[in-house]
Formats: sequence, C-alpha cells, structure tokens
Amino acid sequence: MKKKTKAFTLIELLVVIAIIALLISILLPSLSRARELSKRLVCGANVKGIGTSAKIYANDNQEKWMIPAFKAAYVDAQGIDYTNQGLATTNSDPGSVGNNRQFQSFSETAAQPTAGSTAVSVTRAYWMMVRSGDITVKQFICPSSGDTDDRTEDLDLYYDFETYQNISYGYQVPFGPKDTQPREGVDNRQVLAADKGPYYSGANPTPPTWQVNGKIITIESSPKDWALYNSPNHGGRGSGEGQNCLYGDGHSSFQRTPAVGIDSDNIYTVIVNDQWTDPQHKNIIHGDTVWGSNPANPYPGQNAFGGGANKYAATDSLIYP
Repeated sequence: MKKKTKAFTLIELLVVIAIIALLISILLPSLSRARELSKRLVCGANVKGIGTSAKIYANDNQEKWMIPAFKAAYVDAQGIDYTNQGLATTNSDPGSVGNNRQFQSFSETAAQPTAGSTAVSVTRAYWMMVRSGDITVKQFICPSSGDTDDRTEDLDLYYDFETYQNISYGYQVPFGPKDTQPREGVDNRQVLAADKGPYYSGANPTPPTWQVNGKIITIESSPKDWALYNSPNHGGRGSGEGQNCLYGDGHSSFQRTPAVGIDSDNIYTVIVNDQWTDPQHKNIIHGDTVWGSNPANPYPGQNAFGGGANKYAATDSLIYP
C-alpha cells in the first residue's frame, strides 16, 4: 500500500505567497529609509572631509580657505558673475561650472590694474583642493543626489569640474570683500559649505514666493513646509528633506531647513535690506536668491544693512551652487 505524500494545496501556496508579498511591502519602505539614512551619513562624512581639507589648506595659506583668483575691484561695481548669466566672452572669464574649465582665472595686478576675471565659478574653489591632492573628486558626490564623480584623468590640466552633475556641494560665495570670504576665524555658527541649493541656473532660478498654502514660511514652520526650499540632494527638487551643513568650527550636521545660519539666516539666499526688520521676515529668513537679487551677482551680505559690506555682512552665509 502506497503512502500518501503531503503537499501544499494551491490555496495554501497562494496564502504563503500573499503573506510573503505582504511582508515585503511592509519591509521595503523601512529598508529604503535605512538606505537613505546611511547615504545621509556618507554625505555628512563628505561634508566633514571637505571642512578638514579646507582647514589644512588654510594652514598653508594665511588662514584663508580656498578662493579662486578674481578681479577684486569689480566686486562693488557689478559683482563677480559666478552664475555666468551673460556667458563669458574671454578665456580669463570662465563663469559657471565647466565653462572654459581648462583656463585659469586671474586677479588684477599692480602692473595690470585693469586685468582680472569678472566671471568665475564658485566650484573652482573646490577644484583647488582636487588639484593639490588634498581631496578626491568622489568626496564631492552626495550618494543621495544622483550626481556622478568627475571622470577627468589629468586633473592638473583643468580648473573646475566638468559639469554641474559632477559636484553635489555648494560653498560660501567667496567673491566679495575679505570680511565675507570663507576663512579661519569666522563665527563657529556660520555655515561655509552644504549640499547644493535649489536655485542653480536651469533648475529653479526664479525667487520663491516663500508661502505654503497661503502661509508665510518662518523658522517655526514644519520641515515639510520647508521642503521646497531645501537642497534637492535628499529627496529631490521641491521635496528636499534637508541638507548636511559644514560649520566654521569644522563640524557637520544634517539640518531639516535651510534657515540655519547665524540668526536663522537662510544659507541659500542673500540677506536683503527691505521694509521688514522682523527676523521672521524677508531680510534674513527669506532673502533673495542669486537670481532674484538686486544688484545682480551678490556677495554674502551685500547691502544687507546699508551699502557695501560691514561687520554684519561677514556673518551672512550664501551657499552656491
């Protein structure tokens, strides 16, 4: 007499498959979230590494962080065009990321007082460390951003990243008076680098309305309300969860809103002087993007509390791109 072998019935098999599918649907979001959190930690380590390399650079350069050469006399007249809105016309004016990257920028000299570059990419400051061997191109890529590391082989032949997609981090705009430039000795609360912001050319260059559901955004607003104004690296453009920020003392931390500079300064906008003096309003929290400011090509703190730069302007964080 044959023994009967036990086997799953079709219904039992379908039940098992359904249970497995249910478990997967429950676990996948958690696993996805865990992956994003691990990427965020790597991003924070990258930002911290940038700060460490910047401090090493400063030790050998009179306590100054990286600043590519530019025409200083041009700052108050019109500003250095680091967005390259009008497209540079000479080799000494490389402008935005990747434009004329094989050419070095120049400053004016006593022998040539009318010379100097008037359009210089902010990211050239980072490439200065790449050329010196203090940091690798891979460390400038946030793993959550979708950016890819620069594939340039002979680094010494170039002075900037190849494209905007090869750099994930912005830098304190260095093209202003000395008291606004990144350097040792700044207030430790000041942000000098961070995940790149939402207002780069071709992405979202127009100034935001600073309103969500008809309410003005303030520092008390929820991180969800601030998502439109955060870096696109962590969550995508318009839905960013926050940004890793590098502070003047060299530490980095993840912040859920961009209003994390001194006195809740928005790090992706320049402080402006207007009718509002309440810190909850436009002059500090809302500011102007580099595309919506007047005058154009603003340096940190430009005209924030009167003409030119002053002791207050030095505390304005303006991270670009």
